Amino acid sequence: MRGRLIRSAVLLLALGGSVGQVADASAQQEGAAEAAANLFAEAEGFLRLGRLQEARVGYERIVAEFGAPVAPTVSWRAAARVRLGDLRWRSGAYALAGGEYVGVLEQEPPSAWTSRARLGLAGVALVDGDWVSAADLLQRVISATEAGQPDGDAGAATDARARLGLIQRFRLQPRRGLPYWTAAGVVPTPGHELRRPWALAASSDGHLLVVDEGIPAVLLIGPDSSRVNRLPHDDHRRPWWGFDGLPYLPTRKAGVIALGGSQLRFVGSEGDRRVPLEDLQSGARTPDGYWYLLDADPRRVLRFAPESGFERQITGRDEEPVDLVVDGLGRLLVLERRLDRVIRFDTDGRRDVVVVEGNWRRPEAIEVDGLGNIYVLDRDEKLIDVFDADGNPLSRLGPDFPSAVQMRSPRDIGVDGIGRVYVADRGAATVYVIR
Repeated sequence: MRGRLIRSAVLLLALGGSVGQVADASAQQEGAAEAAANLFAEAEGFLRLGRLQEARVGYERIVAEFGAPVAPTVSWRAAARVRLGDLRWRSGAYALAGGEYVGVLEQEPPSAWTSRARLGLAGVALVDGDWVSAADLLQRVISATEAGQPDGDAGAATDARARLGLIQRFRLQPRRGLPYWTAAGVVPTPGHELRRPWALAASSDGHLLVVDEGIPAVLLIGPDSSRVNRLPHDDHRRPWWGFDGLPYLPTRKAGVIALGGSQLRFVGSEGDRRVPLEDLQSGARTPDGYWYLLDADPRRVLRFAPESGFERQITGRDEEPVDLVVDGLGRLLVLERRLDRVIRFDTDGRRDVVVVEGNWRRPEAIEVDGLGNIYVLDRDEKLIDVFDADGNPLSRLGPDFPSAVQMRSPRDIGVDGIGRVYVADRGAATVYVIR
């Protein structure tokens, strides 16, 4: 079913793109657009709070009440249909998500949401294993934006370039007999000397957040080290980059700081008592706004609702979680040290499967890329093992990298949108990048 949806969409696009006629705005159309915009804003608010059912009802109202016969030029209808596709995607209903995206491409006037629908359909294609159709859809997003067409969108184009980079690395390079990574080097930090970098996070566009205990400071490094900002150090632990585009910094006792946003405090549970988390180590947040936090006292992973309300502990008493990450489908991956494994939890935080069983000496950090590939750092062996989304081995990096670069005391890893791997090496006082 998904394959037919994707092929029909690609054929449609090849024949001329989205269907829709632009009409002169009338008072009725302006009123409809304003009403639809208000409904959309309300639904977006519900979505940010994790109230998915209320958000879904709001988007469905827009589609039902502002159909093409009533409001043929209202772009909020396309926006609502993309959001409905995204919600179906997050629930694992990929065929239904594809149907919503195809509906936007076939039935809605060209707008920025056309590119978002193509991006979503490319994701369905990748889940289906059809990376050729995915690449075609992604290229159309980029081309529309570069040509300044009405259906272009700069944000969608940035995401499309990143996914194309991953397809190039993991699909095309092996076909040409090339390795996934071919070079390595040091990330420059002009004006700032690293001393003991031990934690980092990489954004999809190549921004880095590096925690250095020796300075002490947190450095925000722009792509290609174009700019380096120094931020105060407050006993920060492992940072992460959120689906909202913000970097998050957990602290041992001060909660989680969202750079550019606010500071959030979390209260967990010990038996019948509610107690503040005193030793936050790392965390992640799902596209729906749910929080997963790794507390080291005692060592456990806790799930919190979007408004920071404690729900439950998801790891067992006999487990030793050391790091965690949320993949592009909203599933949680927990690196568990005691039994050398990666445990996957579904979008509701229910235990799914052991997706990777390793044979590591000291597993320390986990990452995931836009294709769902899993990266695990073995701190003592100075190795990074790479697996596909199903846990099949893909590659191993280290201890020597290309260009005669060698890890000494790696503590954390990050992966950007095009699959470049970053390593915080505390012993070498360096952050490496493997391209």
